[in-house]
Amino acid sequence: MLDQILTLAMSNVQMITAVLIFSAIVLEFVHIGQTSRINKRLKRAAYWLQRYLNAVFSENADEEPEQEETYSRSGIREEQKDAVQLTAAQTVKSRQEEDMRAVLAHKKQKKEEELLDTVLQEIFD
Repeated sequence: MLDQILTLAMSNVQMITAVLIFSAIVLEFVHIGQTSRINKRLKRAAYWLQRYLNAVFSENADEEPEQEETYSRSGIREEQKDAVQLTAAQTVKSRQEEDMRAVLAHKKQKKEEELLDTVLQEIFD
C-alpha cells in the first residue's frame, strides 16, 4: 500500500509542486490583503489619536478674552451707586462665568472621553 502511494506521488511530483506553489501564492495574497486592512485601521486610529491630542493640547483656543465693563462718573453718589451695582454685577457675572466654565470643562472632558473611546475602539477592533 505504501508502495502504491509513493509510486503515485512520484508520478505526479510536478502536479503536487504546482498545487503547493499555487496555494503559497494564494496565501500570500490573503496575507497582503489582511496587512492592507490592518494598515487602514491603524491609519484611521492614528488620525483620531492626532485629533485627540490636538484637542487636548489646544486648550487655550476655546477660551474667549475677557471684556472690561465701564461705568459713568458724574458725581460722588452716582459713583458709589455705580460701584455697588458693579460689585453686584461682577458677583453675578463671576458666578455665571464659573458656572459656564464648569459646564464647558465638563463638555470638553466628555467630548475628549468620547474621542478617546472611539480611538481605542478603532485600535482594538
